[in-house]
Amino acid sequence: MGITVTVLDVMLPGMSGYKVLEALRKDGVTTPVLMLTAKDGEYDEADAFDLGADDYVTKPFSTVVLLARMSALLR
Repeated sequence: MGITVTVLDVMLPGMSGYKVLEALRKDGVTTPVLMLTAKDGEYDEADAFDLGADDYVTKPFSTVVLLARMSALLR
């Protein structure tokens, strides 16, 4: 069994990433969630953390930094 990180965009078609995150946490899913999004407002970021996100990265992003943050979540 491997350890996973969920990478979730805020702006998804049909349902926002916030709603997906909220549903995951309500269902007891404890997998680390990294939000990867173009929404760079401080309230967007705060909302994600309030709903249970473990990290928040805005686009454009550095692949090196994204991989480092994912590794940190896996520790």
